[in-house]
Amino acid sequence: MKPMPFQRIGILHLNQIGDLLFSLPLLKALRQHSPDATIHSYIKPYLRELLQACALVDDIIPRQGGLKDTLALIRQVRRSRYDLVISLSRSEECLLIAGCSGARTKAGFSHLPLDRLLHVRETIAGHNSWSNNARLLERLGVVVPENGYVGLLPRERFDGPVQLPGKYVVLSSGASSRRQTKAWNSCKFAAVADALHDLYGLIPVLVGGVDCRSCNDEMLSAMQPQVRAACLDLTGAIGLRQLSALLAGAALFVGIDSGVMHMASAHDVPLVALFGPSDPAFVAPHNRRSRIVRNDSLECVPCYLKPCEHCTCMQSITVEQVLTACASLLAQKNSDANTGAMPYRPST
Repeated sequence: MKPMPFQRIGILHLNQIGDLLFSLPLLKALRQHSPDATIHSYIKPYLRELLQACALVDDIIPRQGGLKDTLALIRQVRRSRYDLVISLSRSEECLLIAGCSGARTKAGFSHLPLDRLLHVRETIAGHNSWSNNARLLERLGVVVPENGYVGLLPRERFDGPVQLPGKYVVLSSGASSRRQTKAWNSCKFAAVADALHDLYGLIPVLVGGVDCRSCNDEMLSAMQPQVRAACLDLTGAIGLRQLSALLAGAALFVGIDSGVMHMASAHDVPLVALFGPSDPAFVAPHNRRSRIVRNDSLECVPCYLKPCEHCTCMQSITVEQVLTACASLLAQKNSDANTGAMPYRPST
């Protein structure tokens, strides 16, 4: 028997861009299961504009963090009288909010001891990922969509500070300070930019937050002069919604495993993703027009971002490997580049 639809749903989201993308098909599935439900998302403020563009929820409530804000959110959640609260985060803060919500059904992922406050618990396999979210939906009796997050970000017009070139490749080289094991070599990125410009006429567009400034400056300095002159550097200059529009119009994306990569995948942009310490079995791009470059012969991969002195998994990736992956995508005829999503396959 199909479970009864929910009437009021509250979702406590994780804090990273990629994790937000993994939650979009969950929101879609809940909307399809309970079309008349009111759905609220509790989210970090910087992610609000990206989720707002998707129109999958009825209201977005910022979650600042800290004891005072947590206590205020507990009161707000209880007043909302949800019949379903899902914590996608395993943080003590979110599990406490979910556990004290008063909801008829409290669901989330196992993390002792506060997960004991939940009615429905699912274990995390590997990374936080769509496959884990899908298994949690199955536990709730909700039909799981097959297409992942592809197509769930709307295509919008770019309203950034500059005019975009006709054909461009987005290069996303930067990793956050605590995830430097995912970073590649800036000079190698520059060599890729040079080759894509010379061989295919693609103008490089650099993206990333202000914490990517030094990495992207190194890349710019290493580019051929004519490529550097044509390059469009948008590091720290645009918001997430503008970034989404920029990615949607790209001829190609080349970058490390990151939330920006998943945004490009959601728009079904042909993309090359460089993987090292993380496991593509869980966090691969969802679109079919993608190639993963990874040296998986190393015994230490995946290591799930443990501190590393050598980072061989990333630094052993060659420019030739990346360009070969780019060439295979750019050689596809338009008729072969169908907008399809990778079907959902539960990880084992």
